[in-house]
Amino acid sequence: MYFRKSFFQFLSIIVLLVFAWLFLFFNQAILAKNANNNTLHIPDNASFALRIDGRELAEKTLFSIFLESKDEVVISLLQQSISKNLKNEGQFKNYGIDYLSDIVVFELPFKNTFIQGILVNVNNERLFNKNLNGSKSVFSCHNDVGVIFNYSSFKDQIPISELKKIADNIVKTSSNNASVKFIAHHGPGKFIETYSKSSNFGESTYFGKSTVLFELQENSLFLSGKLDLNSKNTTAINPLTKIIEPKGIHFSSTIIPTVLVDSLNGWLKQFSLTLPSINTISLNLIETKIINHSSGFFVIPQIELVIQFNKDFSIQELLSSPELITYLDYSLQKNHISFQEEKLFFKQINSKSIYIGITENPTFKTVNSNEVVKIEGNLKALTTIKGGGMMTAFLEMMPIYSASKNLAKHTESLNLSFVKKTKNNVDIKGKLKFTKDHYPMNELIKFLLVGQLLN
Repeated sequence: MYFRKSFFQFLSIIVLLVFAWLFLFFNQAILAKNANNNTLHIPDNASFALRIDGRELAEKTLFSIFLESKDEVVISLLQQSISKNLKNEGQFKNYGIDYLSDIVVFELPFKNTFIQGILVNVNNERLFNKNLNGSKSVFSCHNDVGVIFNYSSFKDQIPISELKKIADNIVKTSSNNASVKFIAHHGPGKFIETYSKSSNFGESTYFGKSTVLFELQENSLFLSGKLDLNSKNTTAINPLTKIIEPKGIHFSSTIIPTVLVDSLNGWLKQFSLTLPSINTISLNLIETKIINHSSGFFVIPQIELVIQFNKDFSIQELLSSPELITYLDYSLQKNHISFQEEKLFFKQINSKSIYIGITENPTFKTVNSNEVVKIEGNLKALTTIKGGGMMTAFLEMMPIYSASKNLAKHTESLNLSFVKKTKNNVDIKGKLKFTKDHYPMNELIKFLLVGQLLN
């Protein structure tokens, strides 16, 4: 009896050791570092490149969903999505792509347009060529590197034969492209890196070359990077000095896209009104109200907004426009405008600065950190909508709104800043922190699936 008990204990130990060895063997096979030769084939003239670390993304996602949180909602959504896609596709196709390695999305200038492609590492060249053949893609593979272009996006701009030549040349030509050194920083949590040349933004923009890294750590998503400023516009960018005291979701910036002012002036033109160039914007969004009006629904953002122009500008003259009053259907009082019971106060701070918002006497904060862009607060302010009745119910039925509201609900805080380091350089730092027991990848996957952005 004792012998049999000892024997079974010994056998149990052997079985456990065998399973442990098998686990380690497969773990080593799955998690072994594979070559990322595709990064060496990013074209020299690429205007944009984005590297997705498939291994790091998979490890963080699987650990977060199945081991750390055991998030049944995400697991169910993934099962539904996979089942739906398999039903639509008929069967799963193995394209011979090593998804547990780097995947690079890039963009090339071509004549008067841009073409986008994907560089992958291939572990089965036969399957890659076989299963992509007959698709709407132009592709090429050489050794363990493959490139894919979605031809349906370019068929009116470039002959298929020319696109095929470009694909063949990419996989057969290694380069020492500058973008490789900017987007090849592997490490724990680092799952996406991007690189962009100034040509991507145009000549008149503030922005030049940029590099951005996304990183996952515990219950936070981090962002960091560098931004080169266009030498033609560096003198126009000054650090923030005084901003409105942050509430809700806060945004302040001295980098104002010219397209914003152009769009506003295009709309104001119908009222014979114009705005001068804007130097600084400082904004708080608390929530959004929808009120029922005799002419329909009125959307009234609950904001505190300060705008500084480069020339003298009168808020009183703007709001006194009879055409604007008729169009927006508000009544003008001494220090506020009214939309039925809702009030927005306004104030002339000085000859070049104006205020409009829900607070009669806003408070301000001095900034001494060389920040040129500052975003902070809680994302809930973006999706908090009050009133509206039927309109609000309609919004709740929209997948993208429902997904955004759920994402915002599970975030604790957002902090993003652009800090001017030198005349030509800006550092970017950001952090999106999630609430306790909610994890970045879980929430992002739910957002994409519930919002139907992956279907």
